[in-house]
Amino acid sequence: MKELNPVCRSTAICFVETLSASAVAFFIGLFAAHASPLLLPLLQVLPLYPAYLSLVSRGQLRRAAALVLLWALLMSLLMAWAAYTGGESLGGRVIMGESYRQEMFDWIRTGKGPEGDPSLFVVPKLREIAVFSAATFASAGFLGLLMGAILLNYMNYYVGNLLLAAKPGALLQVALLSWQVYAVVRVVGYTLLGVALTRVALQLFRQRRLVVEGEVRGLLAWALALIALDFVLKAVLANSVYQPLLKELTRV
Repeated sequence: MKELNPVCRSTAICFVETLSASAVAFFIGLFAAHASPLLLPLLQVLPLYPAYLSLVSRGQLRRAAALVLLWALLMSLLMAWAAYTGGESLGGRVIMGESYRQEMFDWIRTGKGPEGDPSLFVVPKLREIAVFSAATFASAGFLGLLMGAILLNYMNYYVGNLLLAAKPGALLQVALLSWQVYAVVRVVGYTLLGVALTRVALQLFRQRRLVVEGEVRGLLAWALALIALDFVLKAVLANSVYQPLLKELTRV
């Protein structure tokens, strides 16, 4: 089978065009979400997927991962800004936005909840990883990116509302604490896992047999290590560091 038609002929131009189109799509999606919240993540992913698929198809896996991480950063900043300026009024347009905000605010107030309790977060997270992996593999990456967009949106909806709740003079500290280090590790881990599984799916489609290349094995190893690190850091730091600091610095 021939290679998929390359979209990203020039990496720099490809990245700029993809990220610019994604930013425009975010604002269109935010408006379209009045009709259906699913339209927001769907429109966010549509400009990204062709470039992502082209890079993975050509074996440029690190570039594909870099593109997704830059896209994730851009989408995070845009959603956090939208939530900071729009507050809870945006919640109806963000899938799981209001329920996640309430869950996190309850955790900050009480220290109780799945954010810092391994007995409550381990099984749901393992289930999430399994669903993400299966969806990514079955759709050559598209559904994995869609799930990622949904996750980023509700997490950053919470971030924007958390910034609104910062006490006077504490905005910078809250901003630095709003994205926990283990959440950043998780996003990188999921990205590497998604790229690796997309490559395996494409190779299976082309060659009609399972092919796991050396670089793919490396990405999978890094992905699993980072996801495991996410679990450990979350269990250790959530209730001992982040919750007491956020409780002190915010009015939630």
